[in-house]
Amino acid sequence: MDAEFLTIKETAVIFSVHSSTIRRALKKGFLIAIRIGDGPRSPYRISRKSIEAIHSSIIKNLADKAAK
Repeated sequence: MDAEFLTIKETAVIFSVHSSTIRRALKKGFLIAIRIGDGPRSPYRISRKSIEAIHSSIIKNLADKAAK
């Protein structure tokens, strides 16, 4: 998984969630993605930097909660 962009399914595996959870995160703007193609059913590709930023944020929040 050295690609700069990942699929929804690959992102779901990283976060250990269902792919529909990733779709909701995209819809709400929690993750940044681009669409490959012009159609309404074109696949998304999610930036690895976006994933790393969210993952770091989650870890920081857990560490803050554990310190309290």
